[in-house]
Amino acid sequence: MHGRRNAPRAEAVSAEVESSAGAGREALIIERAISFFADHGLHGNTRDLARSIGVSQPLLYHYFPSKDALIARVVERLYEDRWNPAWRDGLRRSDLSLSQRLEQFYLDYSETILTRDWTRILFFASLAGMDLYKRHQLVVRERALRPIVRELRGELGGSRSDGVSAADVEIAARLHGAIFQLAVRRWVFDQPAPRSHAAAVREEVAFFLHGARSLLAERHVPRQGLKLAAG
Repeated sequence: MHGRRNAPRAEAVSAEVESSAGAGREALIIERAISFFADHGLHGNTRDLARSIGVSQPLLYHYFPSKDALIARVVERLYEDRWNPAWRDGLRRSDLSLSQRLEQFYLDYSETILTRDWTRILFFASLAGMDLYKRHQLVVRERALRPIVRELRGELGGSRSDGVSAADVEIAARLHGAIFQLAVRRWVFDQPAPRSHAAAVREEVAFFLHGARSLLAERHVPRQGLKLAAG
């Protein structure tokens, strides 16, 4: 099952961590913390985390002064270090249709970002109402959702440079949420996909565009909105 992986024996983990030093030891602690938080949620305490790694709490605090500091490094490893700045340019490509750009972005995003560990950690954080999830949503809005709305508006003949309203961002958030839900089904609920992931992404993008184009046209291009509704 995807829910809980086989953890390495504490003795083996402890020996591996103790035999490393400096940056290498810190990196190993981060890797073990990722596994621990993905399995137990972010409310797991540092005493249990240290025990699972096979180190003492004082050693853990030597590298990370607080649990929040450790979580910040986990987020950096799983999300910030994996975010591809080229994705934003990909969303703006004029040689591909918007549906192709969205499919390409979300297929790559799913493979790179929505791994088992990040999906489970973010899911647990959302259930707990933690600041981690709220901060992550702000980042997603700036890096992905606002650019998607701008491209939708440009496709409808509107401006790509004007500000994006919160209401319009919520439209794009529906697609992002649908893609995240595909990962949740796989990595949290261990539900087999009825079709390939690529096919599921294509369906979600097509479903999203069908509704989003009409909604944005009605909001920003009234005449075109009437034409789409009539058609």
